[in-house]
Amino acid sequence: MNIDDLKKVLRDLDQESLKVLKYFIKHRSVGELIAIRELRGLYRINDPAKCIGKLIDLGLLERGIGCYNISKELLKALKSKELEEGLV
Repeated sequence: MNIDDLKKVLRDLDQESLKVLKYFIKHRSVGELIAIRELRGLYRINDPAKCIGKLIDLGLLERGIGCYNISKELLKALKSKELEEGLV
């Protein structure tokens, strides 16, 4: 996925999915149970598992062994400062 594709995907995200993505940008990698509990309790996301699944399908997050991680492509784009505007 190139930068333009990432920008388009990010523009099309709903508010809850964007909140979840910002959470993972801040924390990079979070255990499954902790992520669900924090997103529901602290960030008031109604269905965090659904949002996480959507972000995985879009290629923005990856599922590890017992955890969720920000995708390598998104992390690379963030490190290169090409997506920083308005995202975090």
